[in-house]
Amino acid sequence: MVFYNDPKSLFSEYDIIFNKKAYHFQSDNQSPLIIDGGGHIGTSALYFKYIYPGSKIIIFEPDPNSLELLRRNISINRIENVQIIEAGLYSKSGRINFDNNQTDGGKVSEDGSSSINVRKLSEYINSPIDFLKLNIEGAELEVIRELEQSGKIQNIRQICLEWHSFADQNQNLGELLSILERNNFKYLINHFDYRINPRLKPPFRLQNKTQYYLLIYAKIKENNSKKNV
Repeated sequence: MVFYNDPKSLFSEYDIIFNKKAYHFQSDNQSPLIIDGGGHIGTSALYFKYIYPGSKIIIFEPDPNSLELLRRNISINRIENVQIIEAGLYSKSGRINFDNNQTDGGKVSEDGSSSINVRKLSEYINSPIDFLKLNIEGAELEVIRELEQSGKIQNIRQICLEWHSFADQNQNLGELLSILERNNFKYLINHFDYRINPRLKPPFRLQNKTQYYLLIYAKIKENNSKKNV
C-alpha cells in the first residue's frame, strides 16, 4: 500500500523505479548503506528495501507534504532501518527558497514562495556509501561540487542522479561530468524514454524554453574503490 497526493507523479515514479529499474544497483554488501536524496513519498526507498531488505537508508526530503506521506508509507509497509532527514540537499546548510508545486517536482528556486531547510551531504558521510541516489530538481551540481570540495565524494561507490536542464537555468552538465571524471568515476548517460517529447527528437529545434532530463549512473573505478574498503 502506498499513500500519495498526485496520481500522475505516482504512476511516473512506479514506472521508472519498479518497471524500468532506474535505481537498481548491485552490491557485494547485502546490507548496503544507501542515501536517498529527494525521497518524496518513499517510492525509491520501498524499492531499495525490496532488492536489499537488510539495507540502511538515509532519506533527505524537505517538503512537509511529502514528508507526511513518506512517514506513512514507511510505517504502513513496516520498513525498518530508515533515517529521515527533514531537509533538502545543497552546497550549504541553512534555509533557502523553495518552489512547492504539490507534486514530485518541487525545487529550490529564488522565486519560491516558501522556504526549506537544506544540508550539506558531506556532513552525513563518515563511512563508505554503497549507493547515492539524487533526484533533487536541479540542485545536483551543487551537491556533487560540495562533495568534491569536502573530499567525501571518494567515500561513494555508486551514484545515480537525475540531471535537469530547465528552461530558466544555465546548463551545467559539463562541469558535473568533469567532477565525476576527476574523481575516478566511470559513468553512462541515459534519457528518460517515458518522458521524451517529440520536439526533442530529430530534427532538433533547440529553443530557450526547451527543457529535458537525463539519468546519469556513475561507479567509482575498482582501483579507487578498494581504498575505501
